[in-house]
Amino acid sequence: MRLSPRLMFPFALLAASVTWIFTIERLPPLEPLVEEVVEPLPPPQPALPVIYDFPVTLSLCPKLYVANAPATDTGLHIIGYTATITINGVTLARAPVEDGCVSSGFGARNGQVHSGVDLYNRDPVAIYAAADGTIREAQYRDDFGNMMVIDHGNGVFTRYAHMASFSGFKAGDVVLSGQIIGVMGNTAGYLVPRHLHYEILTGDWGAQAGSFALTPNDALAVPPID
Repeated sequence: MRLSPRLMFPFALLAASVTWIFTIERLPPLEPLVEEVVEPLPPPQPALPVIYDFPVTLSLCPKLYVANAPATDTGLHIIGYTATITINGVTLARAPVEDGCVSSGFGARNGQVHSGVDLYNRDPVAIYAAADGTIREAQYRDDFGNMMVIDHGNGVFTRYAHMASFSGFKAGDVVLSGQIIGVMGNTAGYLVPRHLHYEILTGDWGAQAGSFALTPNDALAVPPID
């Protein structure tokens, strides 16, 4: 007896379904999915320019009385000045600013010891890291205003005071020689003209006094300290 096409269709559909099921069962197992772990990127550092050529000449500020002024020629250029100084094997800039003149030298002043060099400019010029290092302090103080201290290793440090800002840097950040770390300002708890108070410090970081346990050195000393 011949089945009509209408009666044969369900049997054909069932046979096709069984064949499809057996085919699926013979397929190789799929590889398990493995979640790829992507390490987070480190936080970006401030994208600031780096320079390597510090000013090769430095002058006293004209028409100003400069305490503890180093010897100069008739044009007020400091005699024997070099762009860098080496202390304990660390080479540092003597005047780490975009542009400026000396408004006060290192030594006794007004009955106290002026422990750094003051570099003046009427404009908010850039301040540079004097050498490679790690920022140990970046804070405000009434005496120094916005103040930063950089550790250059080998017991050598530099201090930058009265800064207008820190350009996004904080303690623990690593900086490169010649990298912009801030802008010259006049921050303090008292009236002060725009300038950078710059110190070269040596010794051991104080457990309590911090950078104030260090020994100041004259950045403009000729010949160089080392």
